[in-house]
Amino acid sequence: MDKYDFVVVGGGPAGMVAAGRAGERGKRVVLLEKMNSLGRKLLLCASGRCNVTNTAPLRVFIEAYGKGGHFLRAVLETFDNERLRLFLLSYGVETVVENKGRVFPKTQKADTVLKALETYLHDNRVKILTNTDVLRLKTEENRVAGVETNHGVIWGRNVLIATGGVSYPSTGSTGDGYRLASHVGHTISPLYPAIVAFETSEKWVKSLQGTPIKNARITAYQQGKMIAEQLGEALFTHYGISGPAILDISKHLVECLPDGDIQIRIDFKPHHTVEELDKILLNQIQRNGSKAVKTCLTFFIPEKLTAILLDLCKIDIQKKASQITMPERKKIVRQLKGLTLHLTVNRPIEESIVTAGGINLNEVDAKTMESKCIKGLYFAGEVLDIDGPTGGFNLQAAFSTGYLAGNFVE
Repeated sequence: MDKYDFVVVGGGPAGMVAAGRAGERGKRVVLLEKMNSLGRKLLLCASGRCNVTNTAPLRVFIEAYGKGGHFLRAVLETFDNERLRLFLLSYGVETVVENKGRVFPKTQKADTVLKALETYLHDNRVKILTNTDVLRLKTEENRVAGVETNHGVIWGRNVLIATGGVSYPSTGSTGDGYRLASHVGHTISPLYPAIVAFETSEKWVKSLQGTPIKNARITAYQQGKMIAEQLGEALFTHYGISGPAILDISKHLVECLPDGDIQIRIDFKPHHTVEELDKILLNQIQRNGSKAVKTCLTFFIPEKLTAILLDLCKIDIQKKASQITMPERKKIVRQLKGLTLHLTVNRPIEESIVTAGGINLNEVDAKTMESKCIKGLYFAGEVLDIDGPTGGFNLQAAFSTGYLAGNFVE
Protein backbone atom coordinates (compact mmCIF):
# COMPACT_ATOMS: atom_id res chain seq x y z
CA MET A 1 0.00 0.00 0.00
CA ASP A 2 1.41 3.38 -1.07
CA LYS A 3 1.70 5.90 1.74
CA TYR A 4 2.87 9.46 1.11
CA ASP A 5 4.51 11.89 3.47
CA PHE A 6 2.39 14.71 2.10
CA VAL A 7 -0.90 14.67 0.20
CA VAL A 8 -1.63 18.09 -1.29
CA VAL A 9 -5.25 18.78 -2.25
CA GLY A 10 -5.48 21.56 -4.84
CA GLY A 11 -3.27 22.48 -7.77
CA GLY A 12 -3.27 26.25 -7.46
CA PRO A 13 -0.27 28.41 -6.52
CA ALA A 14 -0.44 27.55 -2.79
CA GLY A 15 -0.69 23.81 -3.43
CA MET A 16 2.04 23.76 -6.08
CA VAL A 17 4.54 25.70 -3.96
CA ALA A 18 3.77 23.56 -0.90
CA ALA A 19 4.17 20.32 -2.84
CA GLY A 20 7.38 21.50 -4.50
CA ARG A 21 8.92 22.69 -1.24
CA ALA A 22 8.09 19.44 0.59
CA GLY A 23 9.53 17.46 -2.32
CA GLU A 24 12.62 19.65 -2.23
CA ARG A 25 13.04 18.59 1.40
CA GLY A 26 12.98 14.93 0.38
CA LYS A 27 9.36 14.19 1.26
CA ARG A 28 7.28 11.78 -0.79
CA VAL A 29 4.56 14.01 -2.19
CA VAL A 30 1.42 13.60 -4.29
CA LEU A 31 -0.55 16.59 -5.62
CA LEU A 32 -4.26 16.06 -6.31
CA GLU A 33 -6.21 18.35 -8.65
CA LYS A 34 -9.85 17.74 -9.53
CA MET A 35 -9.61 19.57 -12.87
CA ASN A 36 -7.68 18.18 -15.83
CA SER A 37 -4.82 20.67 -15.45
CA LEU A 38 -3.09 22.73 -12.77
CA GLY A 39 -3.27 26.46 -12.09
CA ARG A 40 -6.47 27.34 -13.89
CA LYS A 41 -7.29 30.33 -11.71
CA LEU A 42 -3.65 31.45 -11.80
CA LEU A 43 -3.96 31.78 -15.58
CA LEU A 44 -6.80 34.28 -15.12
CA CYS A 45 -4.91 36.49 -12.66
CA ALA A 46 -4.78 40.15 -13.76
CA SER A 47 -6.46 39.30 -17.07
CA GLY A 48 -3.83 36.67 -17.81
CA ARG A 49 -0.84 38.88 -16.94
CA CYS A 50 -0.41 37.43 -13.42
CA ASN A 51 0.28 40.06 -10.74
CA VAL A 52 2.46 37.75 -8.63
CA THR A 53 3.27 40.13 -5.76
CA ASN A 54 3.96 43.72 -4.76
CA THR A 55 7.16 45.56 -3.81
CA ALA A 56 5.57 47.01 -0.67
CA PRO A 57 7.46 46.58 2.63
CA LEU A 58 6.36 44.03 5.24
CA ARG A 59 4.49 46.66 7.25
CA VAL A 60 2.27 47.54 4.28
CA PHE A 61 1.61 43.87 3.53
CA ILE A 62 0.49 43.22 7.10
CA GLU A 63 -1.80 46.26 7.08
CA ALA A 64 -3.24 45.22 3.71
CA TYR A 65 -4.63 41.95 5.09
CA GLY A 66 -6.57 43.61 7.90
CA LYS A 67 -7.35 41.15 10.70
CA GLY A 68 -5.35 38.47 8.87
CA GLY A 69 -2.18 40.57 8.84
CA HIS A 70 -0.92 39.58 12.29
CA PHE A 71 -1.44 35.90 11.43
CA LEU A 72 0.65 36.29 8.27
CA ARG A 73 3.64 37.99 9.86
CA ALA A 74 5.65 34.77 10.38
CA VAL A 75 4.58 33.55 6.95
CA LEU A 76 5.82 36.67 5.18
CA GLU A 77 9.02 36.79 7.20
CA THR A 78 9.79 33.25 5.99
CA PHE A 79 8.86 33.74 2.32
CA ASP A 80 8.43 37.38 1.33
CA ASN A 81 8.06 39.23 -1.96
CA GLU A 82 11.82 39.30 -2.61
CA ARG A 83 12.18 35.56 -1.99
CA LEU A 84 9.27 34.92 -4.32
CA ARG A 85 10.87 36.98 -7.10
CA LEU A 86 14.21 35.22 -6.59
CA PHE A 87 12.46 31.85 -6.68
CA LEU A 88 10.75 32.73 -9.96
CA LEU A 89 14.02 34.05 -11.39
CA SER A 90 15.72 30.75 -10.51
CA TYR A 91 13.21 29.12 -12.86
CA GLY A 92 13.81 31.65 -15.62
CA VAL A 93 10.94 34.03 -14.84
CA GLU A 94 12.14 37.63 -14.79
CA THR A 95 9.76 40.08 -13.16
CA VAL A 96 9.02 43.77 -13.70
CA VAL A 97 7.55 46.41 -11.41
CA GLU A 98 4.60 48.50 -12.58
CA ASN A 99 2.34 51.17 -11.09
CA LYS A 100 1.78 51.01 -7.30
CA GLY A 101 4.51 48.39 -6.87
CA ARG A 102 2.68 45.64 -8.74
CA VAL A 103 5.00 42.88 -9.90
CA PHE A 104 4.41 40.94 -13.12
CA PRO A 105 6.39 38.40 -15.12
CA LYS A 106 8.39 40.22 -17.80
CA THR A 107 6.57 38.13 -20.41
CA GLN A 108 3.24 39.55 -19.19
CA LYS A 109 1.88 36.01 -19.39
CA ALA A 110 0.57 33.93 -16.48
CA ASP A 111 1.50 30.67 -18.19
CA THR A 112 5.17 31.63 -17.74
CA VAL A 113 4.64 31.44 -13.97
CA LEU A 114 2.60 28.25 -14.24
CA LYS A 115 5.31 26.53 -16.28
CA ALA A 116 7.91 27.52 -13.67
CA LEU A 117 5.80 25.98 -10.90
CA GLU A 118 5.23 22.80 -12.91
CA THR A 119 8.98 22.52 -13.47
CA TYR A 120 9.50 22.99 -9.72
CA LEU A 121 7.15 20.06 -9.08
CA HIS A 122 8.87 17.88 -11.68
CA ASP A 123 12.35 18.69 -10.39
CA ASN A 124 11.34 17.62 -6.89
CA ARG A 125 9.64 14.39 -7.95
CA VAL A 126 6.10 15.36 -6.98
CA LYS A 127 3.52 12.93 -8.31
CA ILE A 128 0.61 14.78 -9.95
CA LEU A 129 -2.88 13.26 -10.23
CA THR A 130 -5.41 15.36 -12.16
CA ASN A 131 -9.15 14.65 -12.48
CA THR A 132 -8.95 13.52 -8.86
CA ASP A 133 -11.74 14.79 -6.63
CA VAL A 134 -11.23 14.50 -2.87
CA LEU A 135 -14.48 13.43 -1.22
CA ARG A 136 -13.43 13.36 2.45
CA LEU A 137 -10.47 13.23 4.79
CA LYS A 138 -9.43 9.98 6.44
CA THR A 139 -8.55 10.33 10.11
CA GLU A 140 -7.33 7.96 12.82
CA GLU A 141 -7.18 8.91 16.50
CA ASN A 142 -7.42 12.65 15.82
CA ARG A 143 -4.70 12.51 13.17
CA VAL A 144 -5.10 12.71 9.43
CA ALA A 145 -4.36 9.45 7.61
CA GLY A 146 -5.08 10.31 3.99
CA VAL A 147 -7.95 11.20 1.68
CA GLU A 148 -10.78 9.36 -0.03
CA THR A 149 -11.08 10.33 -3.70
CA ASN A 150 -13.27 9.43 -6.65
CA HIS A 151 -10.55 6.91 -7.55
CA GLY A 152 -10.14 5.40 -4.10
CA VAL A 153 -8.18 6.10 -0.91
CA ILE A 154 -4.77 7.79 -0.99
CA TRP A 155 -2.92 7.33 2.29
CA GLY A 156 -0.64 10.01 3.68
CA ARG A 157 0.87 11.04 7.01
CA ASN A 158 0.06 14.68 6.29
CA VAL A 159 -2.55 16.40 4.16
CA LEU A 160 -2.67 20.00 2.91
CA ILE A 161 -5.95 21.61 1.92
CA ALA A 162 -5.23 24.29 -0.69
CA THR A 163 -8.46 24.21 -2.67
CA GLY A 164 -9.07 27.96 -2.94
CA GLY A 165 -12.34 29.76 -2.25
CA VAL A 166 -15.64 29.78 -4.12
CA SER A 167 -14.93 32.46 -6.74
CA TYR A 168 -14.50 31.46 -10.39
CA PRO A 169 -15.95 27.95 -9.84
CA SER A 170 -15.20 27.03 -13.47
CA THR A 171 -11.52 26.88 -12.46
CA GLY A 172 -12.26 24.28 -9.79
CA SER A 173 -12.72 26.62 -6.81
CA THR A 174 -16.05 25.36 -5.54
CA GLY A 175 -15.54 25.43 -1.79
CA ASP A 176 -14.39 21.84 -1.37
CA GLY A 177 -11.84 22.78 1.27
CA TYR A 178 -14.49 24.27 3.54
CA ARG A 179 -16.52 21.07 3.35
CA LEU A 180 -13.49 18.86 4.03
CA ALA A 181 -12.36 20.97 6.98
CA SER A 182 -15.78 21.35 8.60
CA HIS A 183 -16.30 17.57 8.52
CA VAL A 184 -13.29 17.14 10.83
CA GLY A 185 -14.34 19.88 13.23
CA HIS A 186 -12.97 23.13 11.80
CA THR A 187 -14.93 26.37 11.98
CA ILE A 188 -15.61 28.19 8.72
CA SER A 189 -15.91 31.96 8.99
CA PRO A 190 -18.82 33.25 6.83
CA LEU A 191 -17.95 33.56 3.15
CA TYR A 192 -18.51 36.71 1.09
CA PRO A 193 -16.89 38.43 -1.90
CA ALA A 194 -13.74 40.40 -1.06
CA ILE A 195 -12.89 41.91 -4.46
CA VAL A 196 -16.03 42.36 -6.52
CA ALA A 197 -17.97 44.76 -8.76
CA PHE A 198 -21.37 46.35 -8.04
CA GLU A 199 -24.73 46.85 -9.70
CA THR A 200 -26.28 50.31 -9.70
CA SER A 201 -29.82 51.64 -9.80
CA GLU A 202 -28.81 53.95 -12.68
CA LYS A 203 -29.65 52.16 -15.93
CA TRP A 204 -27.71 54.59 -18.12
CA VAL A 205 -24.48 52.83 -17.14
CA LYS A 206 -25.30 50.14 -19.71
CA SER A 207 -24.65 52.62 -22.54
CA LEU A 208 -21.18 53.23 -21.09
CA GLN A 209 -20.14 49.58 -20.86
CA GLY A 210 -16.36 49.29 -21.13
CA THR A 211 -15.72 53.02 -20.64
CA PRO A 212 -12.78 53.62 -18.29
CA ILE A 213 -12.42 56.43 -15.78
CA LYS A 214 -8.80 57.34 -15.08
CA ASN A 215 -7.20 59.11 -12.12
CA ALA A 216 -10.48 59.71 -10.30
CA ARG A 217 -11.41 59.87 -6.63
CA ILE A 218 -14.17 57.45 -5.66
CA THR A 219 -15.93 58.32 -2.40
CA ALA A 220 -18.62 56.10 -0.89
CA TYR A 221 -21.38 57.32 1.42
CA GLN A 222 -24.07 55.55 3.40
CA GLN A 223 -26.80 57.42 5.25
CA GLY A 224 -24.88 60.63 4.62
CA LYS A 225 -21.64 59.37 6.18
CA MET A 226 -18.44 58.77 4.21
CA ILE A 227 -17.48 55.08 4.54
CA ALA A 228 -14.67 54.66 1.98
CA GLU A 229 -12.47 56.59 -0.41
CA GLN A 230 -10.01 55.55 -3.10
CA LEU A 231 -7.97 57.22 -5.84
CA GLY A 232 -7.46 55.37 -9.11
CA GLU A 233 -9.29 53.88 -12.05
CA ALA A 234 -12.87 52.70 -12.41
CA LEU A 235 -14.77 51.06 -15.23
CA PHE A 236 -18.42 51.27 -16.27
CA THR A 237 -20.06 47.90 -16.95
CA HIS A 238 -23.42 46.85 -18.36
CA TYR A 239 -24.72 46.33 -14.80
CA GLY A 240 -22.91 49.07 -12.88
CA ILE A 241 -19.31 49.80 -11.98
CA SER A 242 -16.01 47.98 -11.47
CA GLY A 243 -12.30 48.72 -11.91
CA PRO A 244 -9.34 48.85 -9.49
CA ALA A 245 -10.52 51.79 -7.36
CA ILE A 246 -13.90 50.12 -6.83
CA LEU A 247 -12.43 46.66 -6.25
CA ASP A 248 -9.99 47.95 -3.63
CA ILE A 249 -12.81 49.24 -1.42
CA SER A 250 -15.32 46.55 -2.38
CA LYS A 251 -14.87 44.33 0.68
CA HIS A 252 -15.85 47.18 3.02
CA LEU A 253 -18.75 48.13 0.78
CA VAL A 254 -20.03 44.53 0.73
CA GLU A 255 -19.91 44.51 4.53
CA CYS A 256 -21.90 47.78 4.67
CA LEU A 257 -24.55 46.97 2.02
CA PRO A 258 -26.86 45.08 4.43
CA ASP A 259 -27.37 48.43 6.20
CA GLY A 260 -28.79 50.04 3.07
CA ASP A 261 -27.94 51.41 -0.36
CA ILE A 262 -24.54 53.00 -0.86
CA GLN A 263 -23.97 56.18 -2.84
CA ILE A 264 -20.67 56.71 -4.60
CA ARG A 265 -19.44 59.99 -6.01
CA ILE A 266 -16.88 60.14 -8.79
CA ASP A 267 -14.57 63.14 -8.80
CA PHE A 268 -13.07 63.16 -12.29
CA LYS A 269 -10.56 65.87 -11.43
CA PRO A 270 -9.56 65.28 -7.80
CA HIS A 271 -6.46 67.45 -8.01
CA HIS A 272 -8.44 70.57 -8.90
CA THR A 273 -10.73 72.57 -6.63
CA VAL A 274 -14.23 73.53 -7.78
CA GLU A 275 -13.00 77.07 -8.45
CA GLU A 276 -10.00 75.87 -10.49
CA LEU A 277 -12.16 73.51 -12.49
CA ASP A 278 -14.69 76.23 -13.20
CA LYS A 279 -11.91 78.43 -14.64
CA ILE A 280 -10.63 75.59 -16.83
CA LEU A 281 -14.15 74.87 -18.08
CA LEU A 282 -14.74 78.57 -18.80
CA ASN A 283 -11.52 78.62 -20.81
CA GLN A 284 -12.67 75.59 -22.83
CA ILE A 285 -16.03 77.27 -23.47
CA GLN A 286 -14.36 80.46 -24.68
CA ARG A 287 -12.05 78.52 -27.00
CA ASN A 288 -14.86 76.40 -28.44
CA GLY A 289 -17.75 78.86 -28.37
CA SER A 290 -19.21 77.92 -31.78
CA LYS A 291 -19.07 74.16 -31.10
CA ALA A 292 -21.50 71.98 -29.17
CA VAL A 293 -20.82 72.11 -25.44
CA LYS A 294 -20.08 68.37 -25.34
CA THR A 295 -16.84 69.18 -27.22
CA CYS A 296 -15.65 71.09 -24.16
CA LEU A 297 -16.43 68.17 -21.88
CA THR A 298 -14.21 65.73 -23.74
CA PHE A 299 -11.32 67.67 -22.18
CA PHE A 300 -12.43 66.27 -18.79
CA ILE A 301 -14.24 62.97 -19.34
CA PRO A 302 -14.57 60.18 -21.96
CA GLU A 303 -16.66 61.22 -24.95
CA LYS A 304 -19.28 58.53 -24.27
CA LEU A 305 -19.97 60.08 -20.88
CA THR A 306 -20.58 63.64 -22.13
CA ALA A 307 -24.20 63.07 -23.16
CA ILE A 308 -25.01 61.41 -19.83
CA LEU A 309 -23.46 64.24 -17.84
CA LEU A 310 -25.28 66.92 -19.83
CA ASP A 311 -28.56 65.05 -19.41
CA LEU A 312 -28.01 64.93 -15.64
CA CYS A 313 -27.47 68.71 -15.80
CA LYS A 314 -30.61 69.06 -17.93
CA ILE A 315 -28.63 70.76 -20.70
CA ASP A 316 -29.37 70.14 -24.38
CA ILE A 317 -26.50 68.12 -25.86
CA GLN A 318 -26.61 70.25 -29.03
CA LYS A 319 -26.38 73.54 -27.16
CA LYS A 320 -23.42 75.64 -28.26
CA ALA A 321 -20.66 76.28 -25.74
CA SER A 322 -21.10 80.05 -26.08
CA GLN A 323 -24.75 79.71 -24.98
CA ILE A 324 -23.92 78.02 -21.67
CA THR A 325 -24.99 80.19 -18.74
CA MET A 326 -23.08 80.57 -15.49
CA PRO A 327 -25.63 78.43 -13.53
CA GLU A 328 -25.32 75.72 -16.20
CA ARG A 329 -21.55 75.87 -15.99
CA LYS A 330 -21.76 75.46 -12.22
CA LYS A 331 -23.98 72.39 -12.70
CA ILE A 332 -21.41 70.83 -15.03
CA VAL A 333 -18.60 71.46 -12.56
CA ARG A 334 -20.65 69.89 -9.74
CA GLN A 335 -21.09 66.74 -11.84
CA LEU A 336 -17.40 66.65 -12.76
CA LYS A 337 -16.56 66.84 -9.05
CA GLY A 338 -19.22 64.37 -7.91
CA LEU A 339 -21.08 62.25 -10.45
CA THR A 340 -23.35 60.08 -8.31
CA LEU A 341 -24.17 56.39 -8.58
CA HIS A 342 -26.27 54.30 -6.22
CA LEU A 343 -24.95 50.81 -5.47
CA THR A 344 -27.78 48.36 -4.87
CA VAL A 345 -26.04 44.98 -4.67
CA ASN A 346 -22.64 43.41 -5.20
CA ARG A 347 -22.12 40.93 -8.01
CA PRO A 348 -22.27 37.23 -7.04
CA ILE A 349 -19.44 35.71 -5.03
CA GLU A 350 -18.75 33.40 -7.98
CA GLU A 351 -17.61 36.50 -9.90
CA SER A 352 -15.44 37.91 -7.13
CA ILE A 353 -11.68 37.80 -7.58
CA VAL A 354 -11.13 36.65 -3.99
CA THR A 355 -13.29 34.99 -1.34
CA ALA A 356 -13.39 36.55 2.13
CA GLY A 357 -13.99 34.25 5.08
CA GLY A 358 -12.85 30.65 5.30
CA ILE A 359 -10.90 28.47 7.73
CA ASN A 360 -10.89 30.22 11.11
CA LEU A 361 -7.34 31.46 11.76
CA ASN A 362 -7.59 30.71 15.50
CA GLU A 363 -7.59 27.02 14.57
CA VAL A 364 -4.36 27.17 12.51
CA ASP A 365 -0.76 27.44 13.72
CA ALA A 366 0.58 30.64 12.13
CA LYS A 367 4.17 29.35 12.28
CA THR A 368 3.55 26.09 10.38
CA MET A 369 0.06 26.26 8.78
CA GLU A 370 -0.86 23.07 10.68
CA SER A 371 -4.34 22.57 12.09
CA LYS A 372 -4.75 22.92 15.84
CA CYS A 373 -7.66 20.49 15.65
CA ILE A 374 -6.28 17.58 13.63
CA LYS A 375 -2.63 16.53 13.70
CA GLY A 376 -1.00 16.40 10.27
CA LEU A 377 -3.64 18.56 8.56
CA TYR A 378 -2.41 21.79 6.95
CA PHE A 379 -4.01 24.74 5.15
CA ALA A 380 -2.70 27.27 2.61
CA GLY A 381 -4.02 29.91 0.24
CA GLU A 382 -7.46 31.34 -0.24
CA VAL A 383 -9.17 28.59 1.77
CA LEU A 384 -7.92 30.42 4.88
CA ASP A 385 -9.81 33.41 6.26
CA ILE A 386 -7.29 35.79 4.69
CA ASP A 387 -7.73 38.31 1.89
CA GLY A 388 -6.02 41.45 0.71
CA PRO A 389 -6.62 44.17 -1.89
CA THR A 390 -5.70 43.96 -5.55
CA GLY A 391 -2.06 44.51 -6.44
CA GLY A 392 -0.41 41.13 -5.84
CA PHE A 393 -1.25 40.75 -2.14
CA ASN A 394 -3.50 37.71 -2.51
CA LEU A 395 -1.11 35.73 -4.69
CA GLN A 396 1.76 36.52 -2.31
CA ALA A 397 -0.34 35.14 0.57
CA ALA A 398 -0.99 31.97 -1.42
CA PHE A 399 2.67 31.47 -2.32
CA SER A 400 3.87 32.25 1.22
CA THR A 401 1.39 30.07 3.12
CA GLY A 402 2.03 27.24 0.67
CA TYR A 403 5.78 27.55 1.12
CA LEU A 404 5.45 27.56 4.92
CA ALA A 405 3.29 24.41 4.92
CA GLY A 406 5.73 22.59 2.63
CA ASN A 407 8.66 23.82 4.68
CA PHE A 408 7.41 22.52 8.04
CA VAL A 409 5.44 19.39 7.16
CA GLU A 410 6.94 16.44 9.05
